[in-house]
Amino acid sequence: MASAEYRELLERVREIGTLEQAAGILTWDERTCMPPGSAPDRAKQHAVMSGIIHERLTSKEMGRLIRALKKQELSVDGAVILRETERKWRLASAVPGDLVKEASRAQSEAMNAWVKARAGSDFGMLEPLLDKVIGLRFEIAEHIGYEDTLYDALLDEYEPYAKSKDIDAVFSRLKKKLIPIASKILNEPCLDGAVPKGTYPVEAQGAFVAGLAADMGFDLNRGRIDVSAHPFTSGACRDVRITVRYNEADPSYVVFPAMHEAGHALYEQGFLEKYYGTPLAEGVSMGIHESQSRLWENMVGRSEAFWSFYYPKFRQAYPAFKKMSPGAFYRHVNAVKRSYIRTDADEVTYNLHIMLRYDVERALFENKIKTPDIPSYWNELFEKYLGIPVTDDASGCLQDIHWSGGNFGYFPTYTLGNLYAAQFWHAAKSQVPGLEDSIAAGDTGALLGWLRKNVHRHGKRYGAATLVKKATGEALNEDYFVRYIKEKYGKLYGISL
Repeated sequence: MASAEYRELLERVREIGTLEQAAGILTWDERTCMPPGSAPDRAKQHAVMSGIIHERLTSKEMGRLIRALKKQELSVDGAVILRETERKWRLASAVPGDLVKEASRAQSEAMNAWVKARAGSDFGMLEPLLDKVIGLRFEIAEHIGYEDTLYDALLDEYEPYAKSKDIDAVFSRLKKKLIPIASKILNEPCLDGAVPKGTYPVEAQGAFVAGLAADMGFDLNRGRIDVSAHPFTSGACRDVRITVRYNEADPSYVVFPAMHEAGHALYEQGFLEKYYGTPLAEGVSMGIHESQSRLWENMVGRSEAFWSFYYPKFRQAYPAFKKMSPGAFYRHVNAVKRSYIRTDADEVTYNLHIMLRYDVERALFENKIKTPDIPSYWNELFEKYLGIPVTDDASGCLQDIHWSGGNFGYFPTYTLGNLYAAQFWHAAKSQVPGLEDSIAAGDTGALLGWLRKNVHRHGKRYGAATLVKKATGEALNEDYFVRYIKEKYGKLYGISL
């Protein structure tokens, strides 16, 4: 039987989890349907909620329970819950409560300013608020502490135990292998064909992606799909909410962000119910979380197998696409081209967009550039990586909401996610006979079952590195992604890569 101290810790952990979910609903509302004039009050609400959560997490009682339980013999599950709670408690205790509240308020104000600045393509509208957010992230990182670089304290929030030197090594190897591939493909004639002209109502597109998400396994009785300026996933377990954005000139546009966010949602809905409210029902890292979204969006959503089943349904929803052959559509959704917007980027060039952002973040937190320098530095790197000049802030440094929300250290997890996804995909195909045939028949259940067994159900039981090794039989290896790109796009473009 569990000790009184363990039962009390579990009660406190679940209470904090409930408060965090409530704070998440505030953010979801803010980014989907909150009246614009409510922004000042919402910033105060965020600050109050952050303060309450911080106080509960760093309380003397929590510290007392952690110290007492470290002396006790716990179950395997209990040891994981204690380990992860202690880590969270230690990091939170390093940061003063007033600083937590100030950062939360500043981030809320900056996110609302970002919406207006992006719409007006004017970085100057965001600059003073973003500068404040960045300054506060410096302070928080200094309080948390670090061994090598300050950026490591920021990275650790999203990819626990990862170091920037490790990211540098992975990115360096990937660049050497990926850039020649991207250059060769980009020198080929673009395969993208024009979609049938017309206006495709948002209502019809919403119905299609809701059906698609449900087919993937997203439980709409415990989730919902809404619209936001930047797609995101919010919530956990019994209440998971995703958002998308539509393009009335091309109904295929929404399919991929919808599958991406549904991939996140499937992870959140895939934890075992008995662990709800504990670290065993939380994602192990954002790199692993992004692997789930990127796998569904790309390995599944941009595959021939997937569209051999779904293109007839797509044509039924949008009859004008009967003019576009299956082959032309497949080339359309997989065309490789230089583009400004990360979320619209193809699989081949996407990681170049991430490496650019990583370089900007490192430069900021190594004091090589200041906030006013972001647009020019971004534009310089963008032309270096993608080969096209940036013409305005909206298609440049203002396209993502992450920095306004203080999410420095998040971006590299997208590329880690791509690498994890390719390795998981290879393992799943190796371990599940006829997996692609099942997908071609409209059945993604076998893939979801493999992910439930090998990724979702573990929560934070294992670190990311251990989880990947257990699921695939080896440590993270970028060659799985490189091989996937070479095989798929070599065939698509009819060239040797």
